[in-house]
Amino acid sequence: MTDRSASGTRPTPAGEVAAPRTAGGGTRRTIVGLTAALALAASAATVFLTGTSSNQAPPPQPPVAAAPAVPAVPSPPGKPVPRPVGGHVLPASAPVSLDIPAIGVHTTLLGLGLNADGTVQVPWKPLKAGWYKNSPTPGQLGASVILGHVDSKETGPAVFYRLGALTPGTPITITRADATTATFTTNAVRAYPKDNFPTLDVYSTTVDQPQLRLITCGNWDAETRTYLGNIVAYATLTHTSR
Repeated sequence: MTDRSASGTRPTPAGEVAAPRTAGGGTRRTIVGLTAALALAASAATVFLTGTSSNQAPPPQPPVAAAPAVPAVPSPPGKPVPRPVGGHVLPASAPVSLDIPAIGVHTTLLGLGLNADGTVQVPWKPLKAGWYKNSPTPGQLGASVILGHVDSKETGPAVFYRLGALTPGTPITITRADATTATFTTNAVRAYPKDNFPTLDVYSTTVDQPQLRLITCGNWDAETRTYLGNIVAYATLTHTSR
């Protein structure tokens, strides 16, 4: 994922964003989303991050999922929303940094919105992840979504290179602009082919707990030297502090 430029874009189908080639003749990376109207209507935006690996070994790959790992089930009308495991639902506050010591991740967070054509913006720095601003802030009810590159020609391994090595039970900590920290516990990590991306599950605003979704490229194909899908890590809020 990189940002777009007038000289680096190409005509794309509806809902697709093509990133420019890197300065050294690097490869295109794309991120695919629903149109803005569909995103608003469904409270979701499909995302597919694809790219071509640099020359390092392929990143860790989790199990391929046949179905969403954490189904999104709305609360019945008129019933109170359950509190998360840690007993807290936080007010809105933008995330400023993300820490996952188990896989060597520490990054400040970029803010990602929608492009004029309704597609999700792309993090423009390979070593930084980005929070999708149309998702809940971490700690609010619903699924907060953070995206990051797996690799790049400039840096080799990028911010989410080892996301596929994340295991259930691993803590993920997000520091927010209001000085609170939200700690999430990993539920599952799954790989999806690009034609089976669990859009509504990833972008759900109807889940009964504050949750987190981390997304990067996945399904490395050695023959074409490209990523054919995505890796998604699912986590649930378990602790907050100030």
